[in-house]
Amino acid sequence: MPTDASLPFAAPQDAAQKPVLEKIGLWLAPAEVFLIVLSLLTGALAATLAIAFDQRVAWAEFLISFAPAIGLIGLGAYIRVKKQMHRAGLAAIGAGIYIGFSGVIAILIYLRFPISTPMIDTNLMRMDQWLVGYDWVSFVGFIAQYPDLGKILGWVYNTSLGQLFVVIFVLGFTGRTVQLHRVLVAGILSLLLAVAFWWAWPSVGPSAYFTLPTSTEQALGLVHGQAEGGRLLRMTQEGNALIAPGMIMGTIAFPSYHTVMVFLAICFVRGTMIFWPMVLLNIGMLPAILSHGGHHFSDLLGGVAVFVLAWLFAHWIVPNKAEDQQIKANA
Repeated sequence: MPTDASLPFAAPQDAAQKPVLEKIGLWLAPAEVFLIVLSLLTGALAATLAIAFDQRVAWAEFLISFAPAIGLIGLGAYIRVKKQMHRAGLAAIGAGIYIGFSGVIAILIYLRFPISTPMIDTNLMRMDQWLVGYDWVSFVGFIAQYPDLGKILGWVYNTSLGQLFVVIFVLGFTGRTVQLHRVLVAGILSLLLAVAFWWAWPSVGPSAYFTLPTSTEQALGLVHGQAEGGRLLRMTQEGNALIAPGMIMGTIAFPSYHTVMVFLAICFVRGTMIFWPMVLLNIGMLPAILSHGGHHFSDLLGGVAVFVLAWLFAHWIVPNKAEDQQIKANA
Protein backbone atom coordinates (compact mmCIF):
# COMPACT_ATOMS: atom_id res chain seq x y z
CA MET A 1 0.00 0.00 0.00
CA PRO A 2 1.34 3.46 -0.84
CA THR A 3 2.26 5.41 2.26
CA ASP A 4 2.49 8.75 0.55
CA ALA A 5 1.09 10.79 -2.34
CA SER A 6 2.03 9.92 -5.92
CA LEU A 7 4.14 12.12 -8.16
CA PRO A 8 3.90 12.09 -11.96
CA PHE A 9 7.47 10.74 -12.17
CA ALA A 10 6.85 7.69 -9.94
CA ALA A 11 8.56 4.60 -11.36
CA PRO A 12 6.52 1.99 -13.20
CA GLN A 13 7.21 -1.72 -12.85
CA ASP A 14 9.14 -2.01 -16.16
CA ALA A 15 11.64 0.73 -15.21
CA ALA A 16 14.59 -1.64 -15.67
CA GLN A 17 13.88 -1.88 -19.41
CA LYS A 18 14.00 1.85 -20.06
CA PRO A 19 17.01 3.84 -21.38
CA VAL A 20 19.48 5.14 -18.80
CA LEU A 21 18.48 8.80 -19.05
CA GLU A 22 14.82 7.91 -18.84
CA LYS A 23 15.53 5.74 -15.81
CA ILE A 24 17.19 8.70 -14.07
CA GLY A 25 14.01 10.66 -14.71
CA LEU A 26 12.05 8.02 -12.85
CA TRP A 27 14.12 8.46 -9.71
CA LEU A 28 14.76 12.21 -9.83
CA ALA A 29 12.74 15.17 -11.09
CA PRO A 30 14.28 17.39 -13.82
CA ALA A 31 14.92 20.25 -11.39
CA GLU A 32 16.69 17.85 -9.01
CA VAL A 33 18.89 16.49 -11.81
CA PHE A 34 19.72 20.05 -12.86
CA LEU A 35 20.78 21.04 -9.35
CA ILE A 36 22.81 17.89 -8.75
CA VAL A 37 24.67 18.43 -12.04
CA LEU A 38 25.22 22.08 -11.12
CA SER A 39 26.64 21.01 -7.75
CA LEU A 40 28.99 18.52 -9.41
CA LEU A 41 30.18 21.14 -11.89
CA THR A 42 30.78 23.60 -9.04
CA GLY A 43 32.78 20.94 -7.22
CA ALA A 44 34.81 20.22 -10.35
CA LEU A 45 35.54 23.94 -10.74
CA ALA A 46 36.65 24.15 -7.10
CA ALA A 47 38.95 21.15 -7.53
CA THR A 48 40.44 22.60 -10.71
CA LEU A 49 41.09 25.98 -9.09
CA ALA A 50 42.60 24.34 -6.01
CA ILE A 51 45.11 22.57 -8.24
CA ALA A 52 45.77 25.70 -10.30
CA PHE A 53 46.29 27.84 -7.18
CA ASP A 54 48.31 25.11 -5.43
CA GLN A 55 45.91 25.44 -2.49
CA ARG A 56 45.73 22.61 0.02
CA VAL A 57 42.19 21.38 0.71
CA ALA A 58 41.19 18.74 3.25
CA TRP A 59 39.37 16.72 0.59
CA ALA A 60 38.90 13.65 2.78
CA GLU A 61 37.19 15.72 5.48
CA PHE A 62 34.97 17.44 2.94
CA LEU A 63 34.01 14.10 1.37
CA ILE A 64 32.99 12.84 4.81
CA SER A 65 30.92 16.00 5.29
CA PHE A 66 29.18 15.28 1.97
CA ALA A 67 28.01 11.86 3.22
CA PRO A 68 24.73 13.21 4.69
CA ALA A 69 23.93 14.91 1.37
CA ILE A 70 24.60 11.77 -0.66
CA GLY A 71 22.72 9.67 1.87
CA LEU A 72 19.65 11.92 1.86
CA ILE A 73 19.49 12.05 -1.94
CA GLY A 74 19.89 8.28 -2.22
CA LEU A 75 17.39 7.58 0.55
CA GLY A 76 14.91 10.05 -0.89
CA ALA A 77 15.08 8.52 -4.37
CA TYR A 78 14.72 5.01 -2.92
CA ILE A 79 11.67 5.69 -0.76
CA ARG A 80 10.09 7.72 -3.56
CA VAL A 81 10.32 4.87 -6.07
CA LYS A 82 10.36 1.68 -4.02
CA LYS A 83 8.21 2.64 -1.05
CA GLN A 84 5.89 5.12 -2.76
CA MET A 85 6.73 7.66 -0.01
CA HIS A 86 6.90 10.52 -2.47
CA ARG A 87 6.52 13.45 -0.11
CA ALA A 88 9.19 12.17 2.27
CA GLY A 89 11.43 11.48 -0.73
CA LEU A 90 10.87 14.99 -2.04
CA ALA A 91 11.91 16.53 1.28
CA ALA A 92 14.94 14.26 1.72
CA ILE A 93 16.26 14.90 -1.78
CA GLY A 94 15.76 18.65 -1.42
CA ALA A 95 17.65 18.75 1.87
CA GLY A 96 20.44 16.59 0.45
CA ILE A 97 20.89 18.79 -2.60
CA TYR A 98 21.14 21.96 -0.54
CA ILE A 99 23.59 20.43 1.95
CA GLY A 100 25.78 19.12 -0.86
CA PHE A 101 25.86 22.39 -2.78
CA SER A 102 26.62 24.37 0.38
CA GLY A 103 29.72 22.23 0.88
CA VAL A 104 31.17 22.62 -2.61
CA ILE A 105 30.44 26.35 -2.80
CA ALA A 106 32.21 26.88 0.54
CA ILE A 107 35.41 25.48 -0.98
CA LEU A 108 35.02 27.77 -3.99
CA ILE A 109 34.54 30.80 -1.73
CA TYR A 110 37.65 30.09 0.33
CA LEU A 111 39.77 29.62 -2.79
CA ARG A 112 39.42 33.40 -3.32
CA PHE A 113 41.79 34.06 -0.40
CA PRO A 114 44.22 35.79 -0.25
CA ILE A 115 42.70 38.76 -2.04
CA SER A 116 45.18 40.86 -3.99
CA THR A 117 42.63 42.97 -5.88
CA PRO A 118 41.13 46.09 -4.27
CA MET A 119 38.07 45.44 -2.10
CA ILE A 120 34.95 47.58 -2.40
CA ASP A 121 34.15 48.02 1.31
CA THR A 122 35.14 51.69 1.32
CA ASN A 123 32.84 52.36 -1.63
CA LEU A 124 30.02 50.51 0.11
CA MET A 125 30.49 52.59 3.27
CA ARG A 126 30.29 55.78 1.22
CA MET A 127 27.15 54.51 -0.48
CA ASP A 128 25.58 53.70 2.90
CA GLN A 129 26.22 57.23 4.10
CA TRP A 130 24.81 58.71 0.92
CA LEU A 131 21.71 56.50 0.87
CA VAL A 132 20.56 56.45 4.49
CA GLY A 133 23.37 57.83 6.65
CA TYR A 134 24.13 54.31 7.88
CA ASP A 135 27.23 53.73 10.00
CA TRP A 136 27.83 50.22 11.33
CA VAL A 137 29.60 51.25 14.55
CA SER A 138 26.84 53.70 15.46
CA PHE A 139 24.10 51.22 14.59
CA VAL A 140 25.61 48.45 16.71
CA GLY A 141 26.16 50.92 19.53
CA PHE A 142 22.49 51.89 19.39
CA ILE A 143 21.35 48.25 19.53
CA ALA A 144 23.73 47.65 22.46
CA GLN A 145 21.69 50.12 24.51
CA TYR A 146 18.99 47.44 24.54
CA PRO A 147 20.92 44.25 25.44
CA ASP A 148 17.87 41.99 25.56
CA LEU A 149 16.83 43.10 22.09
CA GLY A 150 20.38 42.62 20.88
CA LYS A 151 20.51 39.04 22.16
CA ILE A 152 17.13 38.27 20.57
CA LEU A 153 18.44 39.59 17.26
CA GLY A 154 21.48 37.34 17.64
CA TRP A 155 19.20 34.35 18.09
CA VAL A 156 17.16 35.38 15.05
CA TYR A 157 20.34 35.74 12.97
CA ASN A 158 21.42 32.21 13.85
CA THR A 159 18.11 30.74 12.66
CA SER A 160 18.70 31.53 8.97
CA LEU A 161 19.94 28.13 7.87
CA GLY A 162 17.48 26.30 10.08
CA GLN A 163 14.63 28.30 8.56
CA LEU A 164 15.59 27.16 5.10
CA PHE A 165 15.51 23.50 6.10
CA VAL A 166 12.12 24.03 7.75
CA VAL A 167 10.91 25.45 4.42
CA ILE A 168 12.30 22.45 2.53
CA PHE A 169 10.65 19.92 4.83
CA VAL A 170 7.30 21.73 5.02
CA LEU A 171 7.08 22.08 1.23
CA GLY A 172 8.19 18.49 0.77
CA PHE A 173 5.85 16.90 3.28
CA THR A 174 2.88 18.97 2.08
CA GLY A 175 3.54 17.88 -1.50
CA ARG A 176 4.28 21.34 -2.91
CA THR A 177 6.68 20.07 -5.55
CA VAL A 178 6.83 23.17 -7.73
CA GLN A 179 7.43 25.51 -4.81
CA LEU A 180 10.11 23.26 -3.33
CA HIS A 181 11.98 22.98 -6.60
CA ARG A 182 11.73 26.73 -7.08
CA VAL A 183 13.10 27.53 -3.63
CA LEU A 184 16.01 25.15 -4.25
CA VAL A 185 16.78 26.63 -7.66
CA ALA A 186 16.48 30.20 -6.36
CA GLY A 187 18.56 29.46 -3.26
CA ILE A 188 21.38 27.75 -5.13
CA LEU A 189 21.46 30.13 -8.10
CA SER A 190 21.42 33.21 -5.86
CA LEU A 191 24.37 31.80 -3.92
CA LEU A 192 26.24 31.21 -7.18
CA LEU A 193 25.50 34.76 -8.32
CA ALA A 194 26.61 36.18 -4.97
CA VAL A 195 29.87 34.24 -5.10
CA ALA A 196 30.52 35.22 -8.72
CA PHE A 197 30.03 38.91 -7.92
CA TRP A 198 32.16 38.63 -4.78
CA TRP A 199 34.99 36.95 -6.67
CA ALA A 200 35.07 39.91 -9.07
CA TRP A 201 34.44 42.67 -6.50
CA PRO A 202 35.29 41.32 -3.03
CA SER A 203 34.14 42.81 0.27
CA VAL A 204 34.24 41.50 3.83
CA GLY A 205 32.08 43.96 5.76
CA PRO A 206 32.73 46.73 8.30
CA SER A 207 33.64 44.40 11.18
CA ALA A 208 37.02 43.85 9.52
CA TYR A 209 37.80 47.57 9.65
CA PHE A 210 36.40 48.81 12.96
CA THR A 211 36.98 47.78 16.55
CA LEU A 212 33.96 47.94 18.83
CA PRO A 213 34.23 48.46 22.60
CA THR A 214 34.34 45.14 24.43
CA SER A 215 31.33 46.22 26.47
CA THR A 216 29.31 46.67 23.27
CA GLU A 217 30.16 43.22 21.94
CA GLN A 218 29.41 41.60 25.28
CA ALA A 219 26.11 43.42 25.67
CA LEU A 220 24.92 42.05 22.34
CA GLY A 221 26.70 38.72 22.35
CA LEU A 222 27.77 39.84 18.88
CA VAL A 223 27.85 36.95 16.42
CA HIS A 224 30.20 38.57 13.93
CA GLY A 225 32.42 40.86 15.94
CA GLN A 226 36.04 41.91 16.24
CA ALA A 227 37.48 38.38 16.33
CA GLU A 228 35.62 37.29 13.20
CA GLY A 229 36.37 40.56 11.42
CA GLY A 230 40.05 40.25 12.29
CA ARG A 231 40.14 36.70 10.99
CA LEU A 232 38.55 37.80 7.73
CA LEU A 233 41.10 40.57 7.32
CA ARG A 234 43.96 38.13 7.95
CA MET A 235 42.58 35.75 5.34
CA THR A 236 42.43 38.54 2.77
CA GLN A 237 46.12 39.24 3.41
CA GLU A 238 47.57 35.79 4.10
CA GLY A 239 45.09 33.26 2.74
CA ASN A 240 44.74 29.84 4.36
CA ALA A 241 47.38 27.14 4.53
CA LEU A 242 44.60 24.53 4.46
CA ILE A 243 40.90 24.80 3.63
CA ALA A 244 38.95 22.48 5.95
CA PRO A 245 35.26 22.16 6.92
CA GLY A 246 35.83 23.29 10.50
CA MET A 247 37.05 26.74 9.47
CA ILE A 248 34.09 27.73 7.29
CA MET A 249 32.37 30.98 8.26
CA GLY A 250 30.47 33.72 6.46
CA THR A 251 32.82 35.76 4.29
CA ILE A 252 30.74 37.56 1.65
CA ALA A 253 29.54 41.05 2.52
CA PHE A 254 28.04 42.28 -0.76
CA PRO A 255 25.63 40.89 -1.81
CA SER A 256 24.25 39.59 1.49
CA TYR A 257 23.15 35.96 1.24
CA HIS A 258 21.45 36.21 4.62
CA THR A 259 19.14 38.75 2.98
CA VAL A 260 18.45 36.28 0.19
CA MET A 261 17.55 33.67 2.81
CA VAL A 262 14.94 36.01 4.30
CA PHE A 263 13.07 36.00 1.00
CA LEU A 264 13.61 32.28 0.46
CA ALA A 265 11.99 31.64 3.84
CA ILE A 266 8.95 33.80 3.08
CA CYS A 267 8.18 33.97 -0.63
CA PHE A 268 7.78 30.25 -1.31
CA VAL A 269 5.64 29.25 1.68
CA ARG A 270 2.52 31.32 1.11
CA GLY A 271 -0.51 29.19 1.84
CA THR A 272 1.31 27.01 4.37
CA MET A 273 1.05 26.99 8.15
CA ILE A 274 4.51 28.54 8.51
CA PHE A 275 4.00 31.63 6.34
CA TRP A 276 3.04 34.11 9.06
CA PRO A 277 5.50 32.74 11.65
CA MET A 278 8.24 33.17 9.03
CA VAL A 279 7.12 36.72 8.28
CA LEU A 280 7.12 37.67 11.96
CA LEU A 281 10.47 36.00 12.63
CA ASN A 282 12.16 37.66 9.68
CA ILE A 283 11.04 41.16 10.60
CA GLY A 284 13.90 40.99 13.07
CA MET A 285 16.30 39.47 10.55
CA LEU A 286 17.15 42.70 8.75
CA PRO A 287 18.50 44.54 11.84
CA ALA A 288 20.11 41.25 12.87
CA ILE A 289 21.96 41.03 9.55
CA LEU A 290 23.23 44.58 9.90
CA SER A 291 24.37 44.22 13.51
CA HIS A 292 25.26 40.58 14.19
CA GLY A 293 26.15 39.88 10.56
CA GLY A 294 28.59 42.78 10.34
CA HIS A 295 27.10 44.04 7.08
CA HIS A 296 26.94 47.25 5.14
CA PHE A 297 23.43 48.53 4.44
CA SER A 298 24.23 48.22 0.74
CA ASP A 299 24.77 44.50 1.21
CA LEU A 300 21.05 44.10 1.88
CA LEU A 301 20.18 45.87 -1.37
CA GLY A 302 22.57 43.60 -3.23
CA GLY A 303 20.92 40.58 -1.65
CA VAL A 304 17.49 41.76 -2.80
CA ALA A 305 18.76 42.21 -6.38
CA VAL A 306 20.34 38.75 -6.44
CA PHE A 307 17.17 37.15 -5.08
CA VAL A 308 14.97 38.82 -7.71
CA LEU A 309 17.18 37.49 -10.52
CA ALA A 310 17.21 34.00 -9.02
CA TRP A 311 13.44 34.10 -8.37
CA LEU A 312 12.76 34.96 -12.02
CA PHE A 313 15.03 32.16 -13.23
CA ALA A 314 13.43 29.67 -10.85
CA HIS A 315 9.96 30.50 -12.17
CA TRP A 316 11.23 30.08 -15.72
CA ILE A 317 13.03 26.77 -15.26
CA VAL A 318 10.36 25.26 -12.97
CA PRO A 319 7.10 26.19 -14.73
CA ASN A 320 3.67 26.00 -13.16
CA LYS A 321 2.24 22.51 -13.47
CA ALA A 322 -0.61 20.57 -11.97
CA GLU A 323 1.81 18.49 -9.88
CA ASP A 324 0.81 19.98 -6.55
CA GLN A 325 -2.90 19.56 -7.27
CA GLN A 326 -2.36 15.97 -8.40
CA ILE A 327 -0.44 15.22 -5.22
CA LYS A 328 -3.20 16.65 -3.05
CA ALA A 329 -5.80 14.67 -4.98
CA ASN A 330 -3.88 11.44 -4.47
CA ALA A 331 -3.07 12.08 -0.78
